[in-house]
Amino acid sequence: MAETLTLRLLESAAVLKRLPRSGWLLAGVTQPESVAEHTWAAALLALALAHEVNGAVAEQGLDGPLDVGRVAQIALVHDLAEAVLTDLPRRATALLGEEAKHAAEERALGDLLGADADAESYLALWRDYDRGASPEARLVRDADKLEMVYQAYTYEIAGHRKLDEFWEGHRWHYPVSAQLYAALRRARPGCG
Repeated sequence: MAETLTLRLLESAAVLKRLPRSGWLLAGVTQPESVAEHTWAAALLALALAHEVNGAVAEQGLDGPLDVGRVAQIALVHDLAEAVLTDLPRRATALLGEEAKHAAEERALGDLLGADADAESYLALWRDYDRGASPEARLVRDADKLEMVYQAYTYEIAGHRKLDEFWEGHRWHYPVSAQLYAALRRARPGCG
């Protein structure tokens, strides 16, 4: 069978279902979520946040509503490069530098997608996310971080400690994201 873009995407999804999120492993979580589990939860959260933002557009700092379909598309591809590059934890990014990490992700995604006619549309979605160029991409960036924070919260509820790094250093693009983060901080074990 000729390898089509669809088949390469399906194979990449299979890799991401088996690939553990390395930051959790380094923090001592013995059976962490996979990249695919994170991506799915971040996509669902992005959809929910998009509906909240669209219910109060002006209060969220926008002139018009978000394109919810585009939010979903960006959310689904935002971690796709990790099928080739793997999940680089924050400490690896700190050593490599953001620019080198982003360049490697773009190259990995280009290699994965190949030269198919539809490949550019997937790459454009990822580039939008990577650069935070659109309001939709910025919402997905918030959802990506918020899902990670929520996962830290659930691991702490289960008894894991030393997860402070997952709670720190976030900048939110939307007030609704900052509010959700504040609610999670208040609910955090030992911090309420």
